[in-house]
Amino acid sequence: MKTKKMHNMATTNPKLLSWFASENPLSVFFKILPIVGILVYFILRNFGWGTAHFVCFLLGLFTWSLFEYVFHRWVYHVKFNNENLRWFLESFHIYHHQKMDDHHVLNAGFFLIYPLFLVFFGIVFVLTKDLPQTSSFCLGLIFYYFFYENVHYFLHYKTFKSGYFHFIQKYHLYHHYKNWKSNFGNTTSFWDRVFGTYDVRYKEFSLGTIENSHLISKK
Repeated sequence: MKTKKMHNMATTNPKLLSWFASENPLSVFFKILPIVGILVYFILRNFGWGTAHFVCFLLGLFTWSLFEYVFHRWVYHVKFNNENLRWFLESFHIYHHQKMDDHHVLNAGFFLIYPLFLVFFGIVFVLTKDLPQTSSFCLGLIFYYFFYENVHYFLHYKTFKSGYFHFIQKYHLYHHYKNWKSNFGNTTSFWDRVFGTYDVRYKEFSLGTIENSHLISKK
């Protein structure tokens, strides 16, 4: 995709963007801490932690891993006709693609985290009508979400030579630099394999001078 001048929140109203984005995972941690506290309170207030709660927690983990893929592929990478919607959505991922050296949009902010949490909480509570199980499910969501935020930040932080971060860095940055239409998973390749967007050529990709210059540790 050719780089062109962008019109979105990141380029026209960076102060507003600061409410929708975070500088790093530590900032995200302090934003989600009240949510975690409330969820734990709801769980423990109602008979404590049991098997059903643990299953709901695992379902929450699983659901976020799928949501991460779905949102990345079918929201962030769709060019919507509505100009206002594009102005908002392209402030994050598309801007991130085209301005890899701007790290202000790597993690989500207050006005993304809390509305999204309320939507998930509301949907699950309507389906289960059970506050502890809903809280356990959402706790799983939050845990995997925070894992996702850490992974996304650190794979843009420095070059990794081995292990999980070496794999996911090559996988994710191949999506950025080589093929926008594949490898949408930010923490796993599982859903790309399921939905047919897995591109094995990421294994041959390596970070060159340009890619390394965009890493946080090089700033």
